[in-house]
This record gives sequence, structure tokens and C-alpha cells, in this order.
Amino acid sequence: MAANKPLDLQVNMRVHPAGVTTAYTIKNVAQRSGFTAATLRYYEKLGLLPESARTPGGYRTYYEHTLARMAFIGRAKQLGCSLEEITELALAWEGGSCGPVQDRLRNVVANKVSTAQQQIVELVTLTAELQQAAASLESHRPDGPCDAHCGCISVPPVLGDAPPAQFIRVGPKPERIDPVPIACTLGSDSLKSRMGES
Repeated sequence: MAANKPLDLQVNMRVHPAGVTTAYTIKNVAQRSGFTAATLRYYEKLGLLPESARTPGGYRTYYEHTLARMAFIGRAKQLGCSLEEITELALAWEGGSCGPVQDRLRNVVANKVSTAQQQIVELVTLTAELQQAAASLESHRPDGPCDAHCGCISVPPVLGDAPPAQFIRVGPKPERIDPVPIACTLGSDSLKSRMGES
């Protein structure tokens, strides 16, 4: 029977009995999650994070489940979710089943895609209008005060080469199609009489 070896504890080594979970300070959680300590306190105040345990000295302590929840919150924020949406998702996440969370997250993401596509259309339209305004501002520079053609106080009648906003195409530029030549099928006698009519 081998003799028991003495414990060789290293400096700064933490020893925990089996079954005991590690407690983290707010600073530890902030470093590990990428969120600031102020954000953690704010999320706790909103109810997005459960109320933290406290040490006898009054310091907040957190456990592994808080880190997992912060990772989930971080992912939801990357997907553009609002704090209200994240709160609702976090309640589903606390249930422990991934399926319902995926269903809710899928709906949120689909709505975000739709909103983003609408914003793209609005931004393309705004860009065209700004380009049109820039062109009109360059088209006429009066020596005196602003007038109806300078582009400062009204849209001038000549808008330059900028296309109207309603004709802006979203997506790749279509390939150029050369026009089909038009051939006249009238005979020489008919052509002369038609030319005389005009």
C-alpha cells in the first residue's frame, strides 16, 4: 500500500471541496463577459440578470450561470435585439429548453431582417435625394441672395443628371441590352406616300 503524498499547494492556488461552485466578483464577471461592471449592475436593476448574492461585506458575487446568461445576452445584442426583447428571450432561456428559445429568436431575427431591408431601401432613396441636392447646389451659384434656382430654398426646375429617387434600383446593376435595330418594311412607293403625309 502506497503512502499518502502530502499536498503540494502552489501560491495563489484555489482549493474547493467537491460540489462547491466558484463565486466571481463583479470585476471577474466583467472581465470574462466583456460587459462593464456598470452594465452588470444596470442589467440587474432592470431584472435582466437575477439579483446577485452578497458577501458579508456587501460585495456582489456571481456564479457560472451568470456568465452563461451574459454570453446569451451578448449574442442577442449582436443580433440587434433591444433590451426589452432580450428580457423576453432570457425568460425563455431560463426554462432550460433550447427549442422555444430558438423559435422566439428566429422570429426576432426574421423581423430584424425585414426591418434592415426596409432601412436599406430608405437609405438608398435618401442617398439619391442627397446626390440630387448636391448636383442642384452645384448647378447655379447666384452672385447675390438665394433665388429659386440656387437649390438652397427650393428644388430648382433643372435637377441635373441625378435619377429620381423612385427609380433607384436596389441590387446588382442589370446587364446592358443593346437595342434591336428597327427596320422599315414599307415598299418604296408606300414610303414616298407616307413621307408626303408628314
